[in-house]
Amino acid sequence: MAAPSIVQPLVSLGFTALEAEVYTYLLREAPVTGYRIAQALRKPAPNIYKAIESLELKGAVLVEEGASRRCRPVPPDELLGHLERRFRDDTRRAAQLLADVSQSPPDDRVYTLRSPDQVLERARRMLADAREVVLADVFPLPLAELRKDLEATARRGALVTVKVYEPTDVAGARVVTDGRADIFERWPGQWVNLVVDGREHLVAFLSPDGKSVHQAVWSGSLYLSWVYHSAVGAEMSLDAVRQALADGADARGIARLIDEMDAVKALQARGYRELTRRVADGKGGR
Repeated sequence: MAAPSIVQPLVSLGFTALEAEVYTYLLREAPVTGYRIAQALRKPAPNIYKAIESLELKGAVLVEEGASRRCRPVPPDELLGHLERRFRDDTRRAAQLLADVSQSPPDDRVYTLRSPDQVLERARRMLADAREVVLADVFPLPLAELRKDLEATARRGALVTVKVYEPTDVAGARVVTDGRADIFERWPGQWVNLVVDGREHLVAFLSPDGKSVHQAVWSGSLYLSWVYHSAVGAEMSLDAVRQALADGADARGIARLIDEMDAVKALQARGYRELTRRVADGKGGR
């Protein structure tokens, strides 16, 4: 029997447990017949033959022509390359099909996110959809994961402001640094707080190593998102002023900075426009 550590990655790629066992056995013993595999794995022969047929269709096994029907595995690098290409093709096809049916009605509910991967993928999707303004308040680990997405959003022309907690740059974005020395003691974890176009927001607090979620929620509520946008924008403006004062800015420099940070408020952003339109239509903030 193959070790679980070998079988599980293949199962994650779409193999059944038995198919994974057959494939890993063939890597050690090929070429052999299905009957010999059944004996070695102590499995019913019909089940083995069915697994071999499925592996052949998956492109994982070659079966000899003729009466003996000996089996040989496709080399792992060749198999994984095939699976990777098929996955990309299937993903593109699914995206096209889903885009045709994904016309969700307005939704003001608040949804819980359970895993760090779910949090980061939701953040990436939000950034990919951003058109006008992004406010991101991000601790170091999530920032490392999302930096390229934030920079790509800025390159598309969106106004991106990022609050960070260690000196760093995010190309194309305005960076506001919170330099409080005790911030990581006060908040023993990694947070990522994001609001996009004032129309959807994500608030997530992860474990210190970023591998689990303490709490994370996402909402497309226009009203809640606009209120959160306003709060985060005001906090970032205050942080920028504090940073400038600490750097020795004079009154004229502070006034100029306040004018610049007014852009962060984005008072006519997409979320605000949609919210006021729906209120005028009698549909509320949904």
